[in-house]
Amino acid sequence: MTSHFPQAARALEQWRVAVPSPVTQSAAGTRLNKRGLETRARLLDVAIACLADSGSEPVSANRVAKEAGVTWGTVQHQFGDLDGLWVAVVTEIHARSWVEMPGPWPARSGSLRERVEGAIDSVWTYLDTTEGRALTALRTWLPPRPSDLAAEYPRTAAALAAREHDWIHGFDYLMDGLDLDSAKLYQVRCLLPAAVRGLSNERQLGFTSELDVARRTLAEALVAFLT
Repeated sequence: MTSHFPQAARALEQWRVAVPSPVTQSAAGTRLNKRGLETRARLLDVAIACLADSGSEPVSANRVAKEAGVTWGTVQHQFGDLDGLWVAVVTEIHARSWVEMPGPWPARSGSLRERVEGAIDSVWTYLDTTEGRALTALRTWLPPRPSDLAAEYPRTAAALAAREHDWIHGFDYLMDGLDLDSAKLYQVRCLLPAAVRGLSNERQLGFTSELDVARRTLAEALVAFLT
């Protein structure tokens, strides 16, 4: 059987092109001058930092405004409401991910084990970044049911779905060209992020002595399942 994802690399490149263009207007529809753009950037930096340091505690827009040294009215002017603020945060995190990976994507090579370990390592590393911790925290205390999330924060729900596509395309790219069962690849793609998040939670709690062993064991188990 040939790869179930023959166009994975091209699809990933197309997804990179879909990263939104820089915002030039406020939520109120006014054009942002240099100062307005700087205020928006500072608010996003502060919001991401607050989320990253919050654990599972909700972060309010008032806290973001206070730590950025502006009023709630400024946050409203820039983002409109909470949905507008959080979708801007998720979009900014999405954009930063691609900025850190410039240039064309190379053809994939390496054994199945090397690729599985690469997928695990990429999730493990990302979850410990400021952006990874912020995204995890935000998703932790937003409504857990997709229907509730879409009802209360429709634009944020759409942006989070786009982040899920990042993972789908990235995993397909990593596994492209291997002669593997597509159904099993799908199962591993669904399992791997949750499994690594569980290990990452242990890291956050300070239980680090055996986590390298746990990651190697996870890789061995997934390779055995796929083969």
